[in-house]
Amino acid sequence: RGDIGSTMKAYADAWLGSSSPLGTDSVTLSPYLGFESLRPALDLADLNDRGTFVLALTSNPEGKSVQHVGASESEGAVAKRIIAAATAENASRQWEQMGPCGLVVGATVGQALVDLGIDLSVFNGPILSPGYGAQGASAADLYRVFAGVESQVLVNSSRGVLAAGPSVEGLAKAAQAARDDLLAARGA
Repeated sequence: RGDIGSTMKAYADAWLGSSSPLGTDSVTLSPYLGFESLRPALDLADLNDRGTFVLALTSNPEGKSVQHVGASESEGAVAKRIIAAATAENASRQWEQMGPCGLVVGATVGQALVDLGIDLSVFNGPILSPGYGAQGASAADLYRVFAGVESQVLVNSSRGVLAAGPSVEGLAKAAQAARDDLLAARGA
């Protein structure tokens, strides 16, 4: 989600409100109307002990056309600015561990973090990482991309697991296989 003014407030109330029938633990947000356009969701997530995941450096190849823009400027690429804003957002909150503002950083970004001068070790929140499995990233890729911040990463493998359905047994086996693959790569 991502919108302006009253519309963003309505989205925030629907997904992060304490009495909403659609309420969820977290929601993915698009900052491309400006990071502050997310303010209603950021504040409501903090108030209700919920979370957000802000698109920063995504696993879709087209993302580069927006997220890498400005790399040669003094403030850095758009993705770097979003990560800096999310880091500041979490620093302004009073959570004991990681803050409520997470990031979406794809497992398929390869060297982009290095190329764009992004240091995730200063980020103080969870990182949702799509791209493992069906989108082409391996477990080894995840450990390479997220070296040093592995404990913050939530790996997403929706298509890889769902393709084994609809049986519960098939889904469970696929989830376990992904888990085993990730654990084996950690030890490598």
